[in-house]
Amino acid sequence: MNKRKFKSVIRYIIVSIILIISSLNINGQTTVDEKITKNSFYFDCATIKYIGMFSFNFETKLVYSNHLKMLVNVGLGGWYVTDFSELYAGPSIPLSLNILIGSGNNYFETDLGIRYTSISKQYYSGKFSFFPIFNLGYRYQRPNGKGLIFRSFIGLTGLGIGVGKAF
Repeated sequence: MNKRKFKSVIRYIIVSIILIISSLNINGQTTVDEKITKNSFYFDCATIKYIGMFSFNFETKLVYSNHLKMLVNVGLGGWYVTDFSELYAGPSIPLSLNILIGSGNNYFETDLGIRYTSISKQYYSGKFSFFPIFNLGYRYQRPNGKGLIFRSFIGLTGLGIGVGKAF
């Protein structure tokens, strides 16, 4: 074998060995990561005998792991109190922290926060008040966060439901 062919074969073998060794260390991605949504809008309402509330809410994520999600929520809505002879109502601004525990589409939800309300003049001379938000309930939301949100809960303002859209 001539010297030139021998060098060519050696180069071919060395390059082949380098390519084989380097390909053994390559790790491929086995699953496609879906984009997790960060925000959502939803409407919720609750009532118990003489007290009720409703609000349109914006929610964004703070912590997002497989089984625990923490979200901050701010909204704009209203409230009412009645004894059937008189109705007192006014605007409200809820601010809360939602903690979701679960996996898949199903979550246990706790909602802790404060509701800033304006009490109507005939009820308490136009003063503003803060009321606690404390709700426990069920939440349906797809794992990637996209699509429909459904909530049902019980709390200080009674039994409630909510529906919305994550994006």
